[in-house]
Amino acid sequence: MIGRGRDLSEPRDRMELTVKAHARVRLDVYLREALVWKSRRRIQGLIRTGNILVNGRAAKPSQGVRGGDRVEVRLSMGTGIPQDYRRREVAVIYEDPWILAVDKPPGLLVHPVGRHVYDTLMNYLHFRYLPREAEGEARPGSPDRHASEIDESISPRLCHRIDKDTTGIILVAKESYVHQRMQWQFQHRRVSKEYLALVAGRVPADLEEIKLPIGEGRDLAEALLPPLRPAHTLVKTLETFEGPSGSFSLLAARPVTGRQNQIRVHLAAIGHPIAGDRRYGGPSLPGFPPRYLLHARAIRFDHPRRKCPVLLEADLPADFLALVTALRGGAAPVEIRPAQG
Repeated sequence: MIGRGRDLSEPRDRMELTVKAHARVRLDVYLREALVWKSRRRIQGLIRTGNILVNGRAAKPSQGVRGGDRVEVRLSMGTGIPQDYRRREVAVIYEDPWILAVDKPPGLLVHPVGRHVYDTLMNYLHFRYLPREAEGEARPGSPDRHASEIDESISPRLCHRIDKDTTGIILVAKESYVHQRMQWQFQHRRVSKEYLALVAGRVPADLEEIKLPIGEGRDLAEALLPPLRPAHTLVKTLETFEGPSGSFSLLAARPVTGRQNQIRVHLAAIGHPIAGDRRYGGPSLPGFPPRYLLHARAIRFDHPRRKCPVLLEADLPADFLALVTALRGGAAPVEIRPAQG
């Protein structure tokens, strides 16, 4: 759940300017004087890529501005982004006029953090909905959608977040009202989420829940030190495996509370850390990418506009599924369905 401080959905380095000149002047000329650390070529690039708005609308370099006009500059989406950034594709699970759900791949940050300003999910989404200057230019991840079909008022906002290496469903609101209502649902535990985790050891089949207060820390020992907050996770063992690297279990985990790193800490605390989760003592997997195996499999919520329950699902990523298949001894994968309720 997103905190009540700075909205992490917003791109970094955004600034707003109010034109004070009395005479009409070209936008690129005005910005060259206002942003003295950027060249005119780079400023024109910002304008062409939709990162300069005048009075809330996309502009052209030759557009004139005058006293009182508001100029918004989105520097985080400007020049300096790797060339392949715009070609990044994130699978869309569901989209309507108010809500977007994407299947986040491993290794992708949800929002800018520290010095990692570019190449995050929110950068991608802001770019996805920016108006393009060329009519008919397709967006990443939506090859059949054209510039004329995109609502320029869309401002994607995170409804919740998952860690960099966690894969699976992320909900994004496309308008302020839906964002507020989804935040209310998360705060009042009206959203049900299910994760799949591959953990070390054989988890007892009769283990159904973990109730253990946790805190924040860089490792398991620190996460169990005061101050602690109540935390509750429902768990179900789906499969167990024996392999050359030891025993493993595939679990379904449903967080009742929403503490930071709750599932990872809870599973580590009972002696079954998530495979690859070095932060909390999880075993490494030879030949497998250095990340932990936690996947946001399903989410259930009430649609704020359509007033109906919605259940969304995301299949295991290919590398996670391949590993589970290998642990099964090469047997055909079984279908894993989200728990009901």
